[in-house]
Amino acid sequence: MPTHFSRRRVLVLSAVGVGAIGAMVWIAGCSRSATSAAPSQAASGATATEPISMSVNAPLVVAPVVEDWTFESTPAVPGKAINTTSFRIMTTVASQGMQERLPVFMETALRHYLSGITSLPAPQGQMNLYMMANRPQWERLTQKVMGSEADVYLRIERGGFTARNASVLWDIGRRDTLAISAHEGWHLYTQRAFRDPLPIGLEEGIATFMEGFRWNTNDDDTPSFFPWANGERFWQLRQAASQERLVNIDELLLLSPQDLMGRSTEGALDYYAQVWALTHFLVEGDNGRYRPALEQMLQDAAAGRLNAQIREKLGPRAASIHNNRRRGVDVLSVYTGVPSASLNESYKAFVARIVRTGMWQKIWRGESPIP
Repeated sequence: MPTHFSRRRVLVLSAVGVGAIGAMVWIAGCSRSATSAAPSQAASGATATEPISMSVNAPLVVAPVVEDWTFESTPAVPGKAINTTSFRIMTTVASQGMQERLPVFMETALRHYLSGITSLPAPQGQMNLYMMANRPQWERLTQKVMGSEADVYLRIERGGFTARNASVLWDIGRRDTLAISAHEGWHLYTQRAFRDPLPIGLEEGIATFMEGFRWNTNDDDTPSFFPWANGERFWQLRQAASQERLVNIDELLLLSPQDLMGRSTEGALDYYAQVWALTHFLVEGDNGRYRPALEQMLQDAAAGRLNAQIREKLGPRAASIHNNRRRGVDVLSVYTGVPSASLNESYKAFVARIVRTGMWQKIWRGESPIP
């Protein structure tokens, strides 16, 4: 088997929008995972309805400005603050390779966020990402960033989280660290640029969609993003399908990850593999039938029109529930015109095509397994 992907499987404890949901949840990460808090309003003066202000087709030029940055003072832990156009990366990781790769990786990931599914607005100003050298440093930083809410996040076993307009991560190995950075970077982006929050299941599904990447041939410092290039999610999906653990679409979108944990220890791992597959289904399934709906949902969330659409189609109570909980409302039906439960057979047939024999090589290459 190619060794391009790690297949370690770790259960992680985190919080999905503690302020929005008010509960701890189990989430899954195949070597990495975390979940964002509820998206905040766009920065004051942000124009979420404007076109992308950067050209995603122009050559990527990242000329970071590097400053000394000290984490804590007693004892002082030296680090670097790496400033790019879109990110301020504060890190205590000593590896020169990581310090050089991460800024390019994140700027490339941002381009993928802005164009991978549909054209979305660029964030205003820099986004903050902390990359700590080890878990003890990450724990101390988490306590500073999250204050009285830190206990929830400190139960994360491996990975990190995004909350209060910052991603707080630690180095868990080169590829896994970059993959979680891409995942959390999506949450960081939506917190900054989206005026209305997405449903949790779709927010997490798109974050997993953004994880897949490969290093460019003959240049291991420059990545290209391929949403299918995600061996961890693929293998978990294959296992869930073979053991008949697949959850219906309406459950994925109307429940939260902790609701699945009570069914088996694989529940949360399955959840993230399935929302990854669901996002691909919405992009490619039934000959692309649902992609326009997904694109419109993302554009509406960015522009602040999503809640208005829910209110118009499902009523003010549904809009209030979504705004406060980000679950319990079939938002997908608002855009597709089809109840999520009615999509289930087509979705499961799509999953069966993904996991059939011989598809691993396509996943490894980042190619779609859908003919």
